[in-house]
Amino acid sequence: MNNSLKQRLTGLWKGALRVNSTCRLDEIVNHDDIKQIFAKALHSKRPVHLLLVGSPGSAKTMFLTEIMRHYNDSYFTVGSNTTKAGLVNQLFERRPKFLLVDELEKMSLADQTSLLHLMETGLISETKINKTRQMELTSWVFATANSCEKIIKPLLSRFVILEMPEYTFEEFSEIALIRLTRENVDESIARVIAEKVWNELGSKDIRDVIKVGRLSTNIQEVPFVVKMLSRRANK
Repeated sequence: MNNSLKQRLTGLWKGALRVNSTCRLDEIVNHDDIKQIFAKALHSKRPVHLLLVGSPGSAKTMFLTEIMRHYNDSYFTVGSNTTKAGLVNQLFERRPKFLLVDELEKMSLADQTSLLHLMETGLISETKINKTRQMELTSWVFATANSCEKIIKPLLSRFVILEMPEYTFEEFSEIALIRLTRENVDESIARVIAEKVWNELGSKDIRDVIKVGRLSTNIQEVPFVVKMLSRRANK
């Protein structure tokens, strides 16, 4: 994406976010076109459902956590945990305007079907022995996935699917600096951590940067921590 287009998109989504200045998607580095779509969806009068698809470390989850931080009427869940928590039960209890599902592909088929029913009809229903309940719920569903292979096709068709491009090294370093500064890691150490995680650990996941930052008490310890994580990853 060229610089002039990026500037135009940045202006568009920042203008949309002025409607609700509490949601600061500019905490996320770049992805300006996707921010614009989220800004429009958040302020749409009718539900718009978005699915972010991309590799680990591409900031997918950050979109969901930023919305969760700024909207009290949101509910965040991880796809692999929905059966344990009971997705339908949680929807009855919380009635979220924004349902945020991380790793949608790990959600059980039963819960995917319930989610599809919500997105299609705006209805949530549950039938058990001697117990039947139903309610109407207007909810925007924002989800992430590493891939779409295990997501049922009818559910996929209900989403606007947005592909998340991988960060460049420069973008990755910028994010690492921001996140590690919040962890009170010195800037010079943060830059070394970013370089070694990218080149030696072969990772583009900012979670690995945070792990190294928390395990390294000084710059001399960074190579050792990265080496140990690399051994573990290669087993």
